[in-house]
Amino acid sequence: MRYIAIATLTAVLAAAATIGSASAAPPWQGYSITYFDSAGEVVGGATANCGGQYLSWGEHTDVFEKRTWFCD
Repeated sequence: MRYIAIATLTAVLAAAATIGSASAAPPWQGYSITYFDSAGEVVGGATANCGGQYLSWGEHTDVFEKRTWFCD
């Protein structure tokens, strides 16, 4: 029973970390993502700036380019 509880807690913490990391950048880092369709055309994007704001637009695809930068 203890192993099931530990495994469940581990899974919940991993999921929470994944969800949190998708929307916000660490305090010392910002990033922007550009999403492309199969033809290479831009179809969406996302930005997490140094102030913690997250902005997303368009489609999210499996083909993307992520750029990161360090905040002052």
